[in-house]
Amino acid sequence: MKIPINQLKTCPINSEIYRDSDVGDLVNSIGEVGLLQPIVVTPCNTIVSGHRRFEAIQSLGWVEVEVEVKDIPHDEIDVHIVLYNQSRVKVATEMLREIKVLYKNLWTGKGSNYGGGKKPDIRDVISKNIGISSGSIHKLLFIEENQPDLLKMIDIGDMTINGAYTETKRHLNFISLSEYVSKRKKDIPLNIENLTIYNKSSEDMLEVDSGSVQTIVTSPPYYQKRSYQVDGQIGLEKSIDEHLSRLMTVMSECKRVLKEDGSMFLVIGDSYDERGSLRQVPHRLSLAMSDDGWILRNTLVWHKLNAKPENGKIKRWGTSYEFIFFFTLSTNYYFNMDKVRVPYLTEFSSGAPRHHKTDEKMNMGQQTNLHHPLGRVPRDFIGDDIVQTTLNNSDKFVPDKNLEHSATYPEKLIKPFILGTSIEGDTILDPFLGSGTTAKVSLDNGRKCIGYEISPVFVDTSFQRCGDDMIQERVKVV
Repeated sequence: MKIPINQLKTCPINSEIYRDSDVGDLVNSIGEVGLLQPIVVTPCNTIVSGHRRFEAIQSLGWVEVEVEVKDIPHDEIDVHIVLYNQSRVKVATEMLREIKVLYKNLWTGKGSNYGGGKKPDIRDVISKNIGISSGSIHKLLFIEENQPDLLKMIDIGDMTINGAYTETKRHLNFISLSEYVSKRKKDIPLNIENLTIYNKSSEDMLEVDSGSVQTIVTSPPYYQKRSYQVDGQIGLEKSIDEHLSRLMTVMSECKRVLKEDGSMFLVIGDSYDERGSLRQVPHRLSLAMSDDGWILRNTLVWHKLNAKPENGKIKRWGTSYEFIFFFTLSTNYYFNMDKVRVPYLTEFSSGAPRHHKTDEKMNMGQQTNLHHPLGRVPRDFIGDDIVQTTLNNSDKFVPDKNLEHSATYPEKLIKPFILGTSIEGDTILDPFLGSGTTAKVSLDNGRKCIGYEISPVFVDTSFQRCGDDMIQERVKVV
């Protein structure tokens, strides 16, 4: 039956469950082929299914519309709205609202007879009705209870449900371990030989002499990406400008302590805002550092073959890289190319480049070019087929899973940076030490290392990672 559209009433429950979405495509579709399904309404003309279609036909100027009347009790309208939206494309927060509606109204319990058999589990019933797995339902409820800010990141496609769930578990580990680590540090304030770690912000590195560091390798916290459960941490600022300002304070200290012939490698990735737009933090920071006198020698691209999966509903290419900015303070910096060369694919190259003679005839002469015995000059694109993105590539260290850092770079990635820009005995600095990858590579290759880390949990991780039973006897108190 058809009724005037001015008699239809929207249901407020619909807008409570589902966010507003663009109906432009729907307007075009209905304008071309008409309304393929009637709008479902109650006897009092309240819309149960078809709110987006109703909005579309209003913009098309329709006067009346085909409806199907369903006699639905008022206290069951929310359930029917959810059930009618099974095929709708939804974000995580919408699915979470659906879950809560169904939990409240479709509780089935366990044990008693149910149509001649056992009642199904409530989570399985909900899973079937909204189209996600029972495990995903558990994870969404867990995330909302313990770290609800991550739901927005799932909505915009910056994280998957599984990724956010893992991050939430790490978040809880930070909380539970803080007291333990604090007590341990009071009893055993460790610092391994040739490694000094300061449990404080690197915005002030007064402990480090000016011009005393040969190489800096670090990766600062990414903006609005994760919380390390430490007051005053960098990365959770209210604005990008504030975030960049704090990072530049650290970069200013790095500039002070770095030798004139020293180098800095800055590993940094980007993140998306709530609109799904890249924030462009790496480029903004790079430009700010260039304006402050740093010389950008290279922008290396680290391609990650096993990058974290993203929400399958995103409308863009998946992110599989991070930038590594190679900075110096002068053009006369120390760089040993032979320490960073990589193998050739073949041993020899026949066929020298062809050149024009002065008489405009092509020189077709051939000669064999011997490759450099130590390998070729590395390119600015670092493939991940060799550099595995794991906590570390050493078989010597098996970390406590509770102490695992969620944003690490692998040892093989940064080893050439340290070998190529320093010599044995030099001091390497990491102002955001994290789980201690820079420290581990530095010590393994005969360098000293200074690290700053605001989280006591990861200070403990670094000691775990860089120490063993033999050297624990040779520790000093910071």
